[in-house]
Formats: sequence, C-alpha cells, structure tokens
Amino acid sequence: MKTVPARLVNAGRFDETIFRSLTHPRINFRVMDVRYDRGVYLPENDLWLDPWDAKPFAFVSHAHSDHIAPHDEIIVSEGTARLMQARLPGKRKEHILPFGEQRRVHDVDLMLLPAGHIFGSAQIFLRAKNESLLYTGDFKLRRGKSAEATKWMCADTLIMETTFGRPHYRFPPTDQVVDQIVAFCRETIGDDGVPVLLGYSLGKAQEILCALEGAGLMPMLHGTVFQMTRIYEQFGQSFCKYLRYDPNEVAGKVLICPPSANRSRMLEKIARKRVAMISGWGVDPNAIYRYQVDAVFPLSDHADYDDLIRYVDLVRPKRVLTLHGFAAEFARDLREKIGVEAWALSEENQMELSLGTFRSTRRQGEAPPEPNGHASNTGGLAGASPYQSPSDSEFRVFAEIGEAVAATPAKLEKVRLLADYLRTLHSNQLPIATTYLTGNPFAQSDLRTVQVGGSIIYRAIMSATKLSEAEFRGIAQSHGDAGQTALEALDGRTLPESFTILQSKEFFEQLQKARGPIAKAVVDPVRTRRSIRCQDFEWRSANRIARRLGRGSNRQGVRSSARPCEGSEHASGRHRRDRSACFAKSIASCRVVDLSTD
Repeated sequence: MKTVPARLVNAGRFDETIFRSLTHPRINFRVMDVRYDRGVYLPENDLWLDPWDAKPFAFVSHAHSDHIAPHDEIIVSEGTARLMQARLPGKRKEHILPFGEQRRVHDVDLMLLPAGHIFGSAQIFLRAKNESLLYTGDFKLRRGKSAEATKWMCADTLIMETTFGRPHYRFPPTDQVVDQIVAFCRETIGDDGVPVLLGYSLGKAQEILCALEGAGLMPMLHGTVFQMTRIYEQFGQSFCKYLRYDPNEVAGKVLICPPSANRSRMLEKIARKRVAMISGWGVDPNAIYRYQVDAVFPLSDHADYDDLIRYVDLVRPKRVLTLHGFAAEFARDLREKIGVEAWALSEENQMELSLGTFRSTRRQGEAPPEPNGHASNTGGLAGASPYQSPSDSEFRVFAEIGEAVAATPAKLEKVRLLADYLRTLHSNQLPIATTYLTGNPFAQSDLRTVQVGGSIIYRAIMSATKLSEAEFRGIAQSHGDAGQTALEALDGRTLPESFTILQSKEFFEQLQKARGPIAKAVVDPVRTRRSIRCQDFEWRSANRIARRLGRGSNRQGVRSSARPCEGSEHASGRHRRDRSACFAKSIASCRVVDLSTD
C-alpha cells in the first residue's frame, strides 16, 4: 500500500484527542478508515474519491472539471467516461461500470448508483470488513430531465456533499422556476430583446434546454453547450429543436451560454438583451447584484437543505462525513437537531470544534463582551499538550478563523465564518481584526510598515526560546517557512499565555516605531515573549493568514485559494479570482457578497 501524506485527515468516531487535533489535524475513528487531502482517500483500498490532483487509482463521480484529473486508472460510469474523453482526452485505464451492478475491482466490492446531478453522475457504494460506505459525489434528489434519477442504499458511513447545507437554501418547486424562466424569455422577446440564459455547458445547460421543450421558444446554443448536448444525444437523450449560435440570427431566439460568456464580446454585440443566471444561489436576495445580471432563477443540480436532511434519513448511516459548501454547519445540524454523528471531512472539521468555543459563549442577540485589553490567567484545556494556549486567548480565536477560512473553498462559507466571528467582537476590536484579514497590520490608507523580515523573526524566536544560533539554524533549515520553524522551536520551550487583539495592535505599533533590526527584535521584552508564546498554533496560523488568504503580496486583500474550475455549484468562483477589495469590504460589514458564479 502506498504511503499517505501525514497531513491527511483521518475521519471516524470523535474522542478526547480532538483538541490536540487542532494542531495535528488527524482524528481517529474506530471504523472504516477515511481520510481527506484535496479529495477523499480510502487507504485500506488505496482508492481516491474525486481527488483534485492526478492519482494512480481514483473514482470519478462525474465529468465537471473540478472533479476530473489525468489519473492513471479510474472507476466511472459509461456516461462520465464518454464526457471525459471529450473534456480530458488522454490514455488511462478505465473501469466502466453500469449502474446497479455489483463488481469487484482491485479486491474491492463496489457498485455505482446514479446521483441525479448531471448525465452520468454516479455515487459509489462499497463494502470492506463488514462495513459499508456510500459516497455521493455531487447529487440531488429532485428528478431532473437530463440526468438519471437518484438511487441509494443504506450504509454505515455516508460521505455526502453539502453545497447548500444551510436552512436558508430551500428551493421552490422546479415547475414554478421553469415557468418563471419561460415567462422571462417570452417577455424579453416581446420587447424585441434577446433573452440570455447562463448555465454551465455540461449539465445545467441541458437541463435548461429540456425545460424549454413545449414552450414555443427556439433555443440557440453557445459552442461549448452545443458540443456537450451532442454527446447527450449519442446516449439517447432527446431535446426540443435547437440551433447552434449564429451572431446574425439571434433575434427571436433564446441564447443558452456558460456563465463565462457574460459580458463577453459575443454578448456585448447584442444591443437589446436581458441576461439571467440559472443557479441555486438565486435564493440569495443579492444574487442579481452578485452576478450582475437582470434576473436569477434558483434551478440547481444540487440537493437543497431539505433534501440533504432527507437523504440522511433514507441512507440511515451510523455516521455522516460532509464535504463542500456549508459542510461544518450541516454536520453540526445533524448532531444537534437529529442526533446523528456527523463531522466535516476537511480541515474545517477541526476548526468547527474550536469555533464552537466562542460561538457558545454568547446567545443570539447578546452584545459581545467588553474586552479588558489584558491577558487572562485562565488555565488551558484538560489533556492539552504543553504548548497549547489558554482557551480564552482572543488571538488564538483569530488564528483559528484564518485556518477555517483557508480550509474551505466556498466563498459563501468563508464569508459566513468571518461574519460569525466579527459579530463576537467589540467595536474597538472590529477595525483591528478586519485590517489583519486584509493581510496588513495597518489600514491600507496608513503608509506605515513594520519592516520585519525573516531575520528579525528568527532573532525573536531565539530570544524567547534561549536557543543557540546553531541549534536554531538546525531547526530552520528543515522547514520552508517561519511558522513551521516557530512550531518546532517553541514546542516544550515556552509556556502559553493569552494574547488579546488590542495587545496585538499595541505590539505592532511598538514594532513599527522601533528603528533597526536589533531594536525590533528586543522591543518590549515582556510583550515580545508573550506574542511569540501565544501558542505555536496561533503563530503558525497568523504567519499563514497573509499567505493563504492574501495569496502573494500581503497588500492584495482576501482571496480564495481554491482550485480553478468551471463545474458545479459547490465550486462556485474557483474559475476566477475574488475581487479582493470588494470582498474584504463585504466581510467587514458582515454582508454576504459572493462574487462567484454558479
């Protein structure tokens, strides 16, 4: 069996080691071994499920670009295999399985079940050592017209996507949404305009095309939509009559384009048009402004909140592991409202446990506590490692927020995590924390800089730990950044102390005023030791915030670090970068302004 990277997250039954997993993200469960590292990994079978990166052996649930990679060997449905040939040509060994038939591949007993997401989308059901597991990939329960109907089996472990895992996301009846889309098209044509419907070229566009059947409208397809639609027809899918895009014949037609076509030269040439986004995110009240379109219709190829709950009830698992979107929040709902053992299968699983500390300390509607600006003397968590900080450290919470935001690819979830955190802050803490989240110690209008490089940080660490230069250099040479170096250097050599947001601001101001590297390294010895001792997790996390949220220059603001794609809704926005300034501003005002697409 191949060696698995140490950073893989092991998922299963929660026990007392969970708090230590905040710095060592690995949770041990006494059930089927399930791990996560940019994809789900089953080490006992050496099988990856929808990994982002190329692997020797993987299951590919469907052909959206955020789920495919140039793997050596894959398990797929027939429809997905054909679509992958068009979207990711190349040589690979394919195990093409029909739905509903049990097969044995590399000593693994498994079966594919339709997922209802798009044509060919599959779930995988497998057994190992008297345990069963069902992985959904992207799925929906509502019957679509261009994808196979969803089927399921009871399983001990359910790994499910939770793109719309908040109660807010309850979709209206499909027929009602379709009627609204048809009315939008007819009204636009009646006003001598061209209706443009935006939906992904694979899956959503074909569902839109099916919805227009019998409406007396003539669809005209963007080139990529046309290509995918032809493949559907090869497998027997029928559609209403349609045309391929012709710039000279758009009058009176309904254009169906991928979201990337919005504001493109192709559409800019159409003088009179109305553009609508077709997306489950359309239930958000600000969706029109987010997508910069004339209308948004909530037709989704994912399960909404009610169907996610219903699916858990249908599968009747002993435990649920959640992925994508509002994974941590949905898992928490399953635990607290339904009593099902559930955890988010990613780094945010660790963060949700920690974030619950500050969420549970204040009831909804209560004002945040008045900060006293001083470190608390409260003791640490029972059973914690020697270098853990007291649980009430304000800067620890800030660092955990940074880790949680970096761990999730969904920008709506990033905004929610930050909004929940910012609501807990007092008025004099809020401007400090929001400034830090842009990757800067001072406001962007403030020209001051701390002028602290690696050499100063290393001198400060040596001062706090009493390490010799030779000892410290031996540690530093084995790591690639200051955070990891600090982690090893501080471990067991310093005692934890709480560190407040206000203290961090004072410290940065003192650091800025100090002149010269020696002065900066020794400024306010008590405060310096406290800032470095504030726990290796805080130091490591804070060091990453500008790198993982700011991505590059620390003046670029908050950015998504997720993988680019043009696929399904849970990956919304991975195919283009965040507009940093606007995103940071929306976070500061606790408003959800997702700048991504469907």
